[in-house]
Amino acid sequence: MNKIKLVFLIVLLLAAGCTPQKQVLEDIQLIGVVGYDYVDGKKFEATVAVPITTGGTQQATLSSITFSEKSHSSKNIRQVLQAESPRPFATGRVAVILFNEELASRGITKIIDSLQRDPSVGRNIYVAVAKGKTKDILNKQYPVGEIVPVYLKRMIEQNMELTLPRANFHHFNYSYYGKGSDPFMPLIDMKHGHIRIAGVALFDHSKYVDHISFNDAFIFKLMYQNFQQGSHEFKFGKNNYLNLENLNSTVNYDIDHGNTNPVINMKIHITGKINDAAGTPLYQKKTIDMIEKTIKKQTEHQAKAMVRRFQKDEIDPLGLGDRARSQSRHFNFKDWETKYPDVPVHIKVNIRVTQGGIVE
Repeated sequence: MNKIKLVFLIVLLLAAGCTPQKQVLEDIQLIGVVGYDYVDGKKFEATVAVPITTGGTQQATLSSITFSEKSHSSKNIRQVLQAESPRPFATGRVAVILFNEELASRGITKIIDSLQRDPSVGRNIYVAVAKGKTKDILNKQYPVGEIVPVYLKRMIEQNMELTLPRANFHHFNYSYYGKGSDPFMPLIDMKHGHIRIAGVALFDHSKYVDHISFNDAFIFKLMYQNFQQGSHEFKFGKNNYLNLENLNSTVNYDIDHGNTNPVINMKIHITGKINDAAGTPLYQKKTIDMIEKTIKKQTEHQAKAMVRRFQKDEIDPLGLGDRARSQSRHFNFKDWETKYPDVPVHIKVNIRVTQGGIVE
């Protein structure tokens, strides 16, 4: 009986030793954003933005401060940064991770591998490539009434609702570690004292190699996923333009002969309404028909040009290889990689304009 009690006591002690220590918010520094900048072939610089409250309980003001240090590895960076902080850093609330454009173009394998092994780093955080130094972006104060971590998170979030394809750390890792697709993430830069979305950064495995402009991101999203909301401008006639608001769009892929001579058929269905078409009589059915044909033609042209560009660069952000694998038995990725640049991709767009502003 005494032996049983002794064993039970040992188990309790071991369990207590394995229990994570509770962290009191007042005793830690919650990191909101992490930015990585290229230094040289051996080192990179990490900058963290930390929200802080000043002014006491009666007139508390929320702001953010930054800490920056250089290191050889992502694992060591927190320890190096810790030398500047009065309280220990905690990464459980990181909302956005930024990669400097130069660093991303040289490859971010070491950082990504380290981050994905860190259990405190959430998989739903946003990742983005930044033109210029992330340190400069995080150190700046912006006239938007929000601290930098919140500003960046909300900006990326709302643009993914409207124009950008869905992309977070989980999506990046799926394409990065998987086969048949290449990762992508938002591209941001600075303009007129504000941070803005500049487009979509395209990767060849871990290296940033190209980007899609913000204006073309809507077309890319049409090919990548089903979604609602968002809008896009189309040319109508010689000097007129119209704006289509997307009410609902779906994309379907049908891949024939995936193991031998693959042929990809992409069908995009769009239901939308015209929000802005100055001088165009939207109440006439023949005009609506003409608008639908115009949007169909331009969307197909832009989508085909984008796919050809991906094939020429030998990158696959649409995940065509992964889609082919899902529709083909005994799929061979090595054969697919050699065939991918020349695979025929047929794109058909069906557009239905259901509303034309207030008066139809």
